[in-house]
Amino acid sequence: MDMKVLVVGGGGREHAITRALSCNSGVRIFSFMARKNPGIARVAERVLLEKETNIPKIVTFATENGLDAAVIGPEAPLEAGIVDHLEAAGIPCVGPTRAAARIETDKAFCRRLMERHGIAGCPEYHVCHDPEEARRFIEAYDGDLAIKPIGLTGGKGVRIMGEHVDAAGAVEYIRQIGGDVVLEERLLGEEFTLQAFVDGEHLVPMPLVQDHKRAYEGDVGPNTGGMAHTPCPTICSPSSPDLTMKKRSGLWRIRLRLCVRRERRTGGSSTASS
Repeated sequence: MDMKVLVVGGGGREHAITRALSCNSGVRIFSFMARKNPGIARVAERVLLEKETNIPKIVTFATENGLDAAVIGPEAPLEAGIVDHLEAAGIPCVGPTRAAARIETDKAFCRRLMERHGIAGCPEYHVCHDPEEARRFIEAYDGDLAIKPIGLTGGKGVRIMGEHVDAAGAVEYIRQIGGDVVLEERLLGEEFTLQAFVDGEHLVPMPLVQDHKRAYEGDVGPNTGGMAHTPCPTICSPSSPDLTMKKRSGLWRIRLRLCVRRERRTGGSSTASS
């Protein structure tokens, strides 16, 4: 029996997901995206072009077509609660509920969560609510800082003191943002992403991905949405002794329990995303 799968989003990530799903002859793909991606349109049985945060429209599209599951790509519909609404309509999703997605959609919440539960890797940080508070913190801080708007910016919102802006430029950028920001110590080194499929009880890591965010040769330009590659030969794999040790020490289980507990407190399902 064929499975009808909804893919929300029209970027390169969703194109890759759609191509992978289309390799299975038993999968029929339905696409919901803001702008037409020809690569997705070629393999999708039906395509609806609408704003990806139009939750009622997505739910209607899914229910009217009798879809069996959904894969959510972009962060914005996750922040808007698309998974909550689709699952309430009886359609299971690959993607976190609104509460679980807050780890990605609210940088201040993420840092406070890491700090509260002693999760390794949390840098020094301060949440500022206005430019004057930010100016005082920047002047008192001994070193360069990363300036991060609280919410989603498509991977383009971070400014680095010492590269993108000086202290005065940082304050002016915060004034332009017009909302809360996280100021955190600048971290140097190799950046990589380790994601995992989680269902509330099981965790299956995906391959490591390394993101190259800066525009232009030599990483001299502004941050972009990012280009990435996998595998990452310069970085350990999920099966390396270091990561295996961390998993055995309970790091992964702690993260999973935090997501599940928050889901249960807010009345959602136990589906979460690392």
